[in-house]
Amino acid sequence: MYSLDVNFLNDRQDRTVEVRSTRRSSAAVPVGDRRPLLFGLAAGLAAVALVAGYWLVLRNQVKELQARSAELDQEIAQVQSQLQELSGIQAQIAAVEAEIQAFVSIFDQILPWSALLQDLRNNTPARVQIETLSQTAGETLSNQGAVEPPVAGGIELVGKACSFDDVNDFLLLLQRSPLLDGNSVRLVSSQRPEEPIPEEEGNCPGTPPGAPEFLVDY
Repeated sequence: MYSLDVNFLNDRQDRTVEVRSTRRSSAAVPVGDRRPLLFGLAAGLAAVALVAGYWLVLRNQVKELQARSAELDQEIAQVQSQLQELSGIQAQIAAVEAEIQAFVSIFDQILPWSALLQDLRNNTPARVQIETLSQTAGETLSNQGAVEPPVAGGIELVGKACSFDDVNDFLLLLQRSPLLDGNSVRLVSSQRPEEPIPEEEGNCPGTPPGAPEFLVDY
């Protein structure tokens, strides 16, 4: 019979070599190296610190802006108060200017008495006599369409004339006067007494001697 010989030594050597090679390859990467983990942790902490710093900067800017906003609100309140005060002053100025303008308009309508008397003297005919001159409050005439009476008032003349024609002539002269409002000049009344004037009191200019004279009151 034949016998079978098996060489186990060769197989063991091959396995031993394989085991050794496996141990060497595993030893190439050392176990327990934490440097990548530390690097990652440091990077994470740096990012967190950066975000926290940026947040603090933004927080400070927000506080500064809020403080500036409060200051601006106070300034706006002061400006509004000054504007209200200015509006009140402007209203007072406008009221004073209106009063001044009213006085000026009154003065423009008031004539010096000397100029008025001189104008009446020039426009009074020889056959007309002025006995009294007085200032009145003025009245609104219906033919003028005015709502209020004239500010400067008016004047009233009372006297005598030699005839009604002389009174009418005097009225026309006054209506043409540059110092009077011609539309407001009117004859209020005129009448002739029944008794003639006595001869010793004089005669009207242009009246024939011995003729009776009847003066007209206007």
